[in-house]
Amino acid sequence: MPSSRPRKSAASKAADTAPADSPIHIVAGNDEMAVKNRARELAAKLAPAEGGEFAVETLDAHADNADHAGSIIREAILSLSMSGFLASEKLVWLKSVNFLSDTQLGGSKTVLEALEELHKVLAGGLPEGTRLLLSIISPDKRRTFYKSLAKLGPVTVLDKPSGGPRFDEDEASRIAATAGARERKLKFGPDALERFAAYVGSDSRQVASELDKLDVYLGTERREISAEDIRLLVPETRRGIIFELGNCMARRNLRASSNCLQKLLAQGEEPVGLLYAAIMPTVQRLLAAAVLTQEHGLRVPPSYPAFQSALDQLPPDAQEILPRKKDGTLNAYPFYLATQEARRFTVRELADATIACADATTAIMSTGSDPALILQQLLVRILTPKQTTLASS
Repeated sequence: MPSSRPRKSAASKAADTAPADSPIHIVAGNDEMAVKNRARELAAKLAPAEGGEFAVETLDAHADNADHAGSIIREAILSLSMSGFLASEKLVWLKSVNFLSDTQLGGSKTVLEALEELHKVLAGGLPEGTRLLLSIISPDKRRTFYKSLAKLGPVTVLDKPSGGPRFDEDEASRIAATAGARERKLKFGPDALERFAAYVGSDSRQVASELDKLDVYLGTERREISAEDIRLLVPETRRGIIFELGNCMARRNLRASSNCLQKLLAQGEEPVGLLYAAIMPTVQRLLAAAVLTQEHGLRVPPSYPAFQSALDQLPPDAQEILPRKKDGTLNAYPFYLATQEARRFTVRELADATIACADATTAIMSTGSDPALILQQLLVRILTPKQTTLASS
């Protein structure tokens, strides 16, 4: 089972050891929640001991347009040139900067000229006792101003895990969820971590929001999150609905599967994308599960860790048909759920379902028929019981 121990990125480690006496500190990245949390911690650390709230000037740097951004930058320049109100030291926090991104706002002449003025001020050195904290959301790292920041002070980069052939979204989701739960003194019960990861994903803002909700719901008496808590409280995100679409198909519940499909289509999902991301993988998992349980005698233990151990004991020829992700690793938890439900289908039915998916792909690509209707008809074809072949439940 993949480790659920949270990992620190090199950037995060560098931030922990960043020199506190540097006059300029930068926190940047596309993980908005992580950037905001780290900047908040750093602001508390850098705030002068004397002067209280008057020694910290926080400027909201989320600009609505180029003129607004220019006004914010000029206000920052003015603030940096003035001494503290009631103390000799002060911290200026340019918070949640959004005008350094690869957007029309970030590339506007007004913003670029204002940033050039700010850079001259920073490069010339800040007044004694003055510090600047910049927290930047989704910066364009090609920008001249951004590149110059590393020469001015320590930069902490907090980006989400990048996609790619080796990217494991499920593993990143488990790590984010485990770390967030530990911070709140929560723990996940059996199957709860896998379900939470499947529903929420690795976006730190979404993870924190859902864990806060679960924290309040559980109260002080119960600190273990159950799978049922997640079903009850976590909203139907795209990932969650796709996850549930697969579950409903595995339970051979046509009505519930159709409802999930309609929700995804209403959210603007492309039918062919749903075919490849949800329906076909579910059929493939069910077929592999049916073959292993009905023909190879794979027993399905009641717990997920025991199931993973059982998979390791399969002979090599049986392991070859296990459904794999792009990086070659086993997509174990959805397959665990599939093995629990595969008894509802025969191997022949699932082989026919594979052919039906191919037919649907051809129909979507080469005919003028409504793709959404084709997917609805596909679900009917896969999930409607065949009286002469349906396995007993």
